[in-house]
Amino acid sequence: MTSNMKKEWWPTKILQQEASTPYAIVVLNVQLNEKVLSIVVNNASLLVCADAGADRYRAFQSSNNAASSRRPDVIIGDLDSVSEDTLNHYRSQGVVITKDPDQYSSDLTKSLKWIRNRFSELYGTESEADVLVVGSLSGRVDQAFSQVHHLYLADHNTDLLRGNAYLLSDTNISFLLSQGLNRIHVSRELFDEACGVLPIAGRTVISMTGFEWDVVDWPTEFGGQISTSQYWRSDLLQIEVKGPNPLFTLELAKAIQG
Repeated sequence: MTSNMKKEWWPTKILQQEASTPYAIVVLNVQLNEKVLSIVVNNASLLVCADAGADRYRAFQSSNNAASSRRPDVIIGDLDSVSEDTLNHYRSQGVVITKDPDQYSSDLTKSLKWIRNRFSELYGTESEADVLVVGSLSGRVDQAFSQVHHLYLADHNTDLLRGNAYLLSDTNISFLLSQGLNRIHVSRELFDEACGVLPIAGRTVISMTGFEWDVVDWPTEFGGQISTSQYWRSDLLQIEVKGPNPLFTLELAKAIQG
């Protein structure tokens, strides 16, 4: 692998409470991985509930002592699904409630914009910050694909994201690889060995080392060949991408699956 473009991925650091980059959490209105959320919530710089994600977070908060004092920084969206009782509950605690009726952007997009603006205020317009979307890739299939779609939107729009974005489900953490060389740091404490590379955006060419089945200049596309049911074999995985960014997914260790 000889690419001059290189990106380091450290999903381990967020999950080990050792993140060196500020990060925000977005809570969606689907089943939450409460085990991981309880680990990461108190170290997050920002906590955003997307519409009825506030109902989910309130239920989580009421049953989790570790998060009992961590209020959302904002509840944002068109607010067509969050309960009025939850809005009143958090409003009484001083939580910002922001109604954005724009029907051409999703609640996730609204959340990402709010986070980017707030991080710019806190750390400067050029600052980098990561985003962990909790509850993603769960529930309805169309909504799961919408979340992946918004990863692609954010990847090309610095008004939405300057940093890395991770989608967290009950069983997996997923993120878009960058063009060039991706170096992914993993740990057996946090991840089981199953993983995959999905060419969501179309045909791309990958080279992989540190896996059960390493490949070199391997074309991958739906309707052709794809690298699913892979297994990692090293704590440093390298994937070089030549073409559209694929989605990489890692299975969480059983101890922290939802």
